[in-house]
Amino acid sequence: MNYTEELVKLADRQSNMLKNVNMDEVLAMAQACLDAKRIYVAGWGRAGNNIKMLSMDMSQIGLHTHIVGDNSTPSIHEGDILVIGSGSGRTASMQLFAKQAKSHGAKIGLIVGQYGSPIEEMSDVTVHVTDESNTNGSYRATKGILSDAERLVQADAFYPVMQTVCDFIRAICAEKLGVTPEDMSYNHNNIE
Repeated sequence: MNYTEELVKLADRQSNMLKNVNMDEVLAMAQACLDAKRIYVAGWGRAGNNIKMLSMDMSQIGLHTHIVGDNSTPSIHEGDILVIGSGSGRTASMQLFAKQAKSHGAKIGLIVGQYGSPIEEMSDVTVHVTDESNTNGSYRATKGILSDAERLVQADAFYPVMQTVCDFIRAICAEKLGVTPEDMSYNHNNIE
């Protein structure tokens, strides 16, 4: 495998995935976060790591955020939003969290790599991060579409693209709130 070629192909693929993201969905997610009293985030695995970064970034622009599962996370209520990051939209624990949040009157936001998942059916606002050209709308490159060697590099392109989308949601929120990079720096963790 030519690693440089694969790296360039991966960057091209990620670029195409970003071009396919519906900006109306991104704007709706940003507005839902701004409208919420508090933002809760949840995800598992890589998607969980990405969604935690969204929580951190939102706190740095002055919004109240919590990560589901942390001991300091308060109860969720009406007026709050739970934003779930999930490649498949089918992760069992995330489905349970969405049902629980809904039962307490919270809204559900979803950043997902597929259409028509069980969590999307419960979601009030969804951002789709898909790759129609290489994976038939899936979030992971499937066998037969790419070689096994290519799949090792490109199988999980969803995750870095999801992170870029999360960064952009934060940027939209910051711009709408009039938050400056200096404000974010002030709110950055200073117990390191």
